Amino acid sequence: MKRLFFVLLFLIFGVVNSYSNGILLETDNHSKISTAEKSPDSVAIDNEYVRVMFNSSGCDNAKTPGFGTRVLVALADLKLEGSNGNKNLKRGGIAVFQENESYNKPIGEYFEVSFKTSHPPYKGPGEWLEPVKNKMVYEDNQFRIFEEILGPGETRPLHSHNQRVVVKLNPARLTDPRFNTDGTKKGSLQVPNSVKFAEPIVHVVQNISDVPLFNIVIELKAPISETGK
Repeated sequence: MKRLFFVLLFLIFGVVNSYSNGILLETDNHSKISTAEKSPDSVAIDNEYVRVMFNSSGCDNAKTPGFGTRVLVALADLKLEGSNGNKNLKRGGIAVFQENESYNKPIGEYFEVSFKTSHPPYKGPGEWLEPVKNKMVYEDNQFRIFEEILGPGETRPLHSHNQRVVVKLNPARLTDPRFNTDGTKKGSLQVPNSVKFAEPIVHVVQNISDVPLFNIVIELKAPISETGK
């Protein structure tokens, strides 16, 4: 009996220790779960120009030191309560808050894009060709925001971009057809609900997928000498 007692005690200790160390355990349906999963880092981008937070608000208070204007981009239905009023956003909707405005931290999926007050000059491509087929939704003296739209099979002719934050919403596959010299349509697939900081470029874009391109682009306004505008 003593031997059986110690065997059972050893087995119980082993199970408890496994849980406390967060090892992978097999469930009844043979899928694996982790008891030590960590929440993903809420900082998606942090560079000299902006900080982008995912599902988190680091600059919801007015006059947050080091930051000025903030832009919230909804990835799903989002209710916002702020000093400039309440807003209900759909996926892809945006809300802009000036430096002296505040808002309650929203509950839901979104990106918070916060502009740093101390930053190097914004950069442009040196040649400016205005992109077509996009929908402008906001503009001030620091940046502009537009819905980047391109239907399946459509091409946007040669155009320019300054530095910008791009929030990707649809899994469209894009290519620059000028470089498909072998006749194949190779292109990169966008990951929905992802974000990137892109450098200046002059290019052609073709949507080679069967879904429309839908991005929210927050484009910085570079000095005229930098863009040729």
